[in-house]
Amino acid sequence: MDAIIFDLDHTLFAGEGLLHDGVADLLAIVRSLGIKVAGLSSADHRVLVRLDEAGIREFFDHILCAEQTLIPKHSGGVYHLLSMMQAAPEHTALVSHAHADILLSKDAGLAKAIGVSHGSLNAGPLHEAGADHVVENVPAVLDVLQ
Repeated sequence: MDAIIFDLDHTLFAGEGLLHDGVADLLAIVRSLGIKVAGLSSADHRVLVRLDEAGIREFFDHILCAEQTLIPKHSGGVYHLLSMMQAAPEHTALVSHAHADILLSKDAGLAKAIGVSHGSLNAGPLHEAGADHVVENVPAVLDVLQ
């Protein structure tokens, strides 16, 4: 993969300002591999503050949130991020905990849709949406990037 788009809303954050275990480490590893990293959120600009407070904003090349486009979680938002990153869809993965985001990845023609179940309860909907891989936690994303 040349690029990864992360859902920021609940995939990386376990709660208000609290990251899921291993998020910062994964982002550092991905960046060290030369992979471009973007974030996608249906939240407003306050997500940028959350990233700053969590100490992970530096890992993102681009972030798209609600004020920057009317519908960030739409194929147009994904195409906008791809253009900003100068990345091709066939070399880009999307990582999310949400069924709708996996469908978005497929609609946008991305190479991989990686679902993060954060345990087993959410795995079924991710599989049903057509996730190429479903992992239990964010660090396990590294195992399925190849």
